Amino acid sequence: MARFAYDIFWTALGWAAVLGSPNGLRRSVLPVATPREALDALGAEAQRADRDADAMAHARSAVLAALHGTSPPPEPPFDLEGVSPFFRVAWQACRSIPMGETRSYAWLAEAAGRPGAARAAGQAMARNRMAPLVPCHRVVASDGRLGGYGGGLALKERLLAMEAATAMPARVALK
Repeated sequence: MARFAYDIFWTALGWAAVLGSPNGLRRSVLPVATPREALDALGAEAQRADRDADAMAHARSAVLAALHGTSPPPEPPFDLEGVSPFFRVAWQACRSIPMGETRSYAWLAEAAGRPGAARAAGQAMARNRMAPLVPCHRVVASDGRLGGYGGGLALKERLLAMEAATAMPARVALK
């Protein structure tokens, strides 16, 4: 890809979008109600991008798999230009949370090398531009409350429930 490219696509949860550069995926958008909302959520960089479904096919597949709880293909490389070192580490720590499980903001802060910086970890999740590939929906308050979510709490609940069901080991019926 020689320039910025994006794609907008339908999921069972709404319209999602991805934006990439020659260096990798720069942003993914959680499902919203309309294609226009998805395009707007990509931000100003989308204004200088071309819609190119072929160039964004791998990123689109990864996002769809993450939203539907299926085995994702290998994730595309991320273009993290402009992302602070702490956010990078926090996002990587978030990616280590197994599907179907949750961790607290305090855990995330410690895993990112800054114990006691739960609020900073919360900011890293609030500014996560790679959701659901950086699965910030798996991060909850220390008391188990869901807290906030860019896609709304109903989507966070739905993703967690879907992952919990998908991650459960198969049960064998006894005769």
